Amino acid sequence: MGLGTVSLDHEDLAKVSRLFEALDAEGRHALLSSSTHRLCVDGEVICREGEIGDDIYVIASGEVRVTADDLGQEKELSILRAGTFFGEMAALNGQRRTATVTALGDVELVVFPFAAVQVVLRDHPRAKEVLAQAGIQRTEETMQKLME
Repeated sequence: MGLGTVSLDHEDLAKVSRLFEALDAEGRHALLSSSTHRLCVDGEVICREGEIGDDIYVIASGEVRVTADDLGQEKELSILRAGTFFGEMAALNGQRRTATVTALGDVELVVFPFAAVQVVLRDHPRAKEVLAQAGIQRTEETMQKLME
């Protein structure tokens, strides 16, 4: 795991992520200025189910595997690719992480701390809607996968 400066600017993020499309240039800049850059190696656990966490992640490059505990067995819920964000439910609702996210190969993440996200979402209700809708959709997909 490495932390460093962000290699993407706000136009790049707007191109790769729905979350950033919902922000104006000022909102993207505010979020990006508070972010950190994280490089993960294959097999690295980014966040674990049940943990307290309030960061939101955007995948800048690479893929991650999302899994959840299903009666003691690990069950794959999805593979997320560049441009996708995750961690929004814990950040929005103060919930514990509902899944484990693991790097598949090398992954570049942009990490946004909860406090910065809250400030930007307060001023950009459309971005908050995008996060909430994604969270609802992911919850429904998770329930479906766990019932299979």
